[in-house]
Amino acid sequence: MGFAEKWFRADFTSTRYDLYAGLGTPNISARLGTADILAQEMNLPTNIPPDLSELLQLMATDFPAILSGNLVGIYLWGSLTYEAFDETCSDVDCIGVTRRDLDDREFSELEEWFRNKVENNRWARRIDMRFVIDHEFLDKSSRCCGFYHYTGKLVRSGSDGNPIIWMNIAESGITLWGQDAKRIAPHVSHECLVEALKLELNYLKEDLAANAGDRSDKAFVHNAYAVLTACRILYSASQKALASKDQAYSWAMETVPLMWRAVIRSAKENRLRNRGSTTLQLEQDAMRFVEFVTDEVEREPKHLIPTE
Repeated sequence: MGFAEKWFRADFTSTRYDLYAGLGTPNISARLGTADILAQEMNLPTNIPPDLSELLQLMATDFPAILSGNLVGIYLWGSLTYEAFDETCSDVDCIGVTRRDLDDREFSELEEWFRNKVENNRWARRIDMRFVIDHEFLDKSSRCCGFYHYTGKLVRSGSDGNPIIWMNIAESGITLWGQDAKRIAPHVSHECLVEALKLELNYLKEDLAANAGDRSDKAFVHNAYAVLTACRILYSASQKALASKDQAYSWAMETVPLMWRAVIRSAKENRLRNRGSTTLQLEQDAMRFVEFVTDEVEREPKHLIPTE
């Protein structure tokens, strides 16, 4: 999964009843202990739609019951934690930490939860969420389950050990439930970060190559995403920190050689349009810019400073 692929008031009782009615599964609240049902304060962004806030609060209420005894915490990362959430095109990036891999019962109930929410809450279609095992965050041999908006279903897979998520969570992650985000995030070395950035660049190249000649809205959005994500990767390699797409865009427009600035500006405009048709020029520009960023990351771009 890539950077943001892989770089929110409701009647909880009635919602849970509707979700599990007829499934032969006890009401979630019946499985909760006193400690579990104590309200936890969530510092959700204030500028998000009410139905997105509702969805996240349902997640924080229902998942501890479905994963009773297994769940360590639920966290937000990505644009929601940078105050950069765009209703037009941002994903809802979440991560669940468990003590062990999900068993069949847990997987089935979560699968039904996501299926129900996709039918009843527009933001569920934007969820990008994985369930990873505690103390195995950077282990690429670890098991993982994920619900990704581009597949629309919960799947089992191996972990990609993505450290970028954990840098984000350590810096600005939001805890929906469980242990504090800053306490659970592992230390990520600079060497580990650089390797992850290179992997992300490979993902971008593969995606651009796969979409070559595709004139759909999806390919158009992916093209803009690739350029803006490459800006974030270049920022991270240079500054040893993370940034939102908007922050990285502003930095790149003052930093990269002049020949690339029109490419970056077009990518931002196209991302905000969120629909259109790529051209051969757009495809070539995106691939060349990603290649430029790859070369810069390979030699660690400490020389990059803002230029006029």
